[in-house]
Amino acid sequence: MNADTDKILSEKNAHKPLAIASISKLMTGYLVLKKLPLGTQVQPSSNTMKIGEESNLASVNLVSNQSYSADELLRAALQLSANDAAIALGDQVSGSQTKFVKLMTKTSQSWGLASAQWYNAAGIRNDEAMDDDVKAPDNAENKMSAVDVALMTDNILEKTPRIKRIVHQSQNQFDGITQDSNYVLMKNYFKNTKYTVTGAKLGISVKSGVSYVGLFTYKGKHYITVVLHADQYTNLSAVFRETKRILNQTI
Repeated sequence: MNADTDKILSEKNAHKPLAIASISKLMTGYLVLKKLPLGTQVQPSSNTMKIGEESNLASVNLVSNQSYSADELLRAALQLSANDAAIALGDQVSGSQTKFVKLMTKTSQSWGLASAQWYNAAGIRNDEAMDDDVKAPDNAENKMSAVDVALMTDNILEKTPRIKRIVHQSQNQFDGITQDSNYVLMKNYFKNTKYTVTGAKLGISVKSGVSYVGLFTYKGKHYITVVLHADQYTNLSAVFRETKRILNQTI
């Protein structure tokens, strides 16, 4: 997609809803910025901490009897893909994942994203939300078509430029620990190409493999790319290769 004109430049199987995993956190980030002052103190629930203890889920290991600012949780969710941070934010905004999902649904419908299906703020499987699951099958996951992911991303970046700045930062500081953000993975892969990657979001899960919505500039123009289910979740380079192939063929 040309992000300057909103024109779809190339597509393949782009209207089929597929699981988007942590790409969901872009919508969560947007709603947090709309609903919460960034200085809001958030105390995670016991269920959120249990989610953070799951070894197969990215997290920042939130602890009991400690509060975190909405700002640092937002950065953890977008830069590190921390699932416990995203769940904690959704609960803070709406009181539960069930209510937050209603807000996600209302927002996506207002943008005309007909393919969107939401089950939680993080993009994890419904049963992985544990006690905060919604009334849906255990294996239900947030889904959206590639076209709608592009439109959602375009809407979010236009309405909340702060998210664009957050996903462009190379380091994250959380609870006294500094580490590389996921943007570093994107930057390292595309550094020797003619395209300048400026961030966005990876989505990785065992079921849906690896997906990526990317932001690029080339010759002064801005582009949004979407690749869903490129390969198994362990093959991160596959989604970057496919993104590069699309860019080469399209612009």
